[in-house]
Amino acid sequence: MKEIFQEYGGVLITVIAILAVILVIKAVVGSDVDGPIGSAFSDIIQNFIDQANANTGLTLD
Repeated sequence: MKEIFQEYGGVLITVIAILAVILVIKAVVGSDVDGPIGSAFSDIIQNFIDQANANTGLTLD
């Protein structure tokens, strides 16, 4: 076991760090509108569409 950690310790730490970064990004951004950033981005896009439609006189029913 000691030899494995001496040989592959750096690789294991790197893999764990990359997985941790991916999990943090997934938790913050979320999928679609689940996370705060995804929700804010969705709101910005919807606001832009609403303003564009109002400026052009389009109404969606």
